[in-house]
Amino acid sequence: MNVIVNNKTVELPDAAGINALLAQLNITSPQGIAIAINEQVLPKSEWESCTLKNNDAVLLIRATQGG
Repeated sequence: MNVIVNNKTVELPDAAGINALLAQLNITSPQGIAIAINEQVLPKSEWESCTLKNNDAVLLIRATQGG
């Protein structure tokens, strides 16, 4: 299946979840990351149980420090 992550298509196995997506994107630590699926923010407490669907639009935001 394909999902759109930050406007780029990413191919994942059917019924993949957030952890599979993060692994595909080589993100080893979820700290400082926020995720929205189809414009709905997904709390970290729901990442484990969330199953992505074909053509879901995922917005992945990383917190950065600056000054």
